[in-house]
Amino acid sequence: MSDLEIIKQDLLRTADFAFQRLRARLSGLTDEEYLWEPAPGCWSIRETGGRWVADGSPIPVKPAPLTTIAWRLDHLIFVLEGERNATWLGATPVGTLGRDGAAPSAEQALRDLDSAYDLFTRNVQAADAAGLTAPMGEIAAPYGSDTRAAFVLHELDELIHHGSEIAAMRDLYRALTAAANPVVAAVDGEDWAAVEALVPTHGGTPVVAELAVAERWDAVRRLADLGFSVTASGGITALHYAAVHGQREIAELLVKHGADPATKDTEFEQDAAGWAAYGGHEELAKYLRG
Repeated sequence: MSDLEIIKQDLLRTADFAFQRLRARLSGLTDEEYLWEPAPGCWSIRETGGRWVADGSPIPVKPAPLTTIAWRLDHLIFVLEGERNATWLGATPVGTLGRDGAAPSAEQALRDLDSAYDLFTRNVQAADAAGLTAPMGEIAAPYGSDTRAAFVLHELDELIHHGSEIAAMRDLYRALTAAANPVVAAVDGEDWAAVEALVPTHGGTPVVAELAVAERWDAVRRLADLGFSVTASGGITALHYAAVHGQREIAELLVKHGADPATKDTEFEQDAAGWAAYGGHEELAKYLRG
């Protein structure tokens, strides 16, 4: 394998690491959060004439407007699906998504994101590694003097920085909704009758996992016993957190209430035993392995 081919594969591996990290952070994205506007005047996607279209301007807008997660995902999909990821690298495009506007739902947006990333990687793979240090030329004007490798790095930067923005918005949304979460409010007030009354409406939410993140084990125990879901999560379950912190009693309780020790997290693809082992709790890991 030539030095330039090694560099090309390194670029693709880095892109894949960044993409998988973003994809894990998008687990559990709902339509409400997808279209959530953090402030008035946000750019988003809107239904216009029977199709969904992203807000925008033909001229640069300074300061840049706040945007929704939907807008940022649509932009990232546009970047990754672009034929220039092939033509500016001297290759023939491997295909197109054929999108007709933005995705109206979170589920469709994630499907489009997966497809767009697949197109991006296949286009870069199709490029001749020997040409990575060559200038892109007239097709990429006004960037024609930049190398093809520099362009791949630019696309990688787009993936990383927009992915980081989306992740930060998810954190903000979670913080704001947690503050308004009646279960958390009732737990904070130690009003367990109110907590129990919320089981029919909030029992399937990932509140047990969220309390486990904060190591609020008494609350985890009480909610599990009341019937709140012990499996709902944003990708890492309450059992994973109990395992890494060596909480044997809590782990046994969660398993009793239906937690599956074989479930793998979406970040590291490890089961609860793996998390226990990472935390140095070998006896708990043995229990979780059965």
